[in-house]
Amino acid sequence: MTQKVVLLDLEQNMPTAQLLRDILQHYSTLYLFNCAGRFEYALDDLTELASWMNSAQVVVLDTPEAPHKEFEYAVVVGQLMALLEPDSHVEIISAQDSSDILVQMLQASNISAHLILIQPEDAAQPLHTPKYSLPSIATIQQKPYLQLVKKYCDALAKMSGKPNTVEKLKNSLSNILQVVPEKAQRLVGLLINLKIIKRYDEQIAFRKKVLKQWIQLDLNASAEKTPVASSLDQALKQLQSTESGAAPVIEQDSVAAPIQSAQQLLFKNFDQIDPVQLEVARKLRELKADKPKDIYALRDLLEQMFPQSDVRLLLKELLEKGYIYWNGHEVVYSHEMFLN
Repeated sequence: MTQKVVLLDLEQNMPTAQLLRDILQHYSTLYLFNCAGRFEYALDDLTELASWMNSAQVVVLDTPEAPHKEFEYAVVVGQLMALLEPDSHVEIISAQDSSDILVQMLQASNISAHLILIQPEDAAQPLHTPKYSLPSIATIQQKPYLQLVKKYCDALAKMSGKPNTVEKLKNSLSNILQVVPEKAQRLVGLLINLKIIKRYDEQIAFRKKVLKQWIQLDLNASAEKTPVASSLDQALKQLQSTESGAAPVIEQDSVAAPIQSAQQLLFKNFDQIDPVQLEVARKLRELKADKPKDIYALRDLLEQMFPQSDVRLLLKELLEKGYIYWNGHEVVYSHEMFLN
């Protein structure tokens, strides 16, 4: 049976204790990480959080600060590869647009993953709610008259002057859109109903903010773009709706190109690493899932593989350069130690 876990990105996305309780009711393990290196939490709830961490229901992943997200995500992926059972499925909740890269890296490592993208905390509650809401892109694409409205708004953006009477507006619509007068009259009514223009008897005026929204609207926006939940509560609802569903099938071809680019950036400085360290990494990668998790077992293995080397110094270098991480209980291998 597929084990489902949640990976919660805390950057601009700090959860409440109640949210963590709700997640743990449905998922056996919750993994937390924050590339910004901070975790704010209510003081009254720290005891409960500590109990979850002691029971391994909540696991805080190590995330070193790096100049590129790919480096930080690589460390997260490496830890998950060491911690997760085979055939596990990861539900990622993040407010970072770059989290698509994390999904691709997980999938390239044969870990099933799904992203729930939410608005950052500073954008989840806007200071001013828009007074007028536009139809959805799907609705506009299905309605020919709405497509004509969009086309006319785009044309207005290139015009130095705008019509200021109903009659001039109808003539402008007929000339730009090449429509008959009856259609132009209907479009005038539509422009009024959509709050793009205001009418004062025979005079009209354009609402600049609404017109600007229509001009900036991109009808060619990718339909495959990850939908954004407005809050953590909505993300939880998505989690609950997918909890009983099957994990998505990984299509390697769809992630091969993006992950190759990420790997090229990740490995660009590897030629500067000590040759012995490269050999250590190669031999440990060959062990795949049989890598020793006990630090002393790893030390003994390295002594057998490299009897002429100072193993204590070698271990120190592997730790300092992020190839391995000792969490106090077991060795966690970085993402590089699993890639060929």
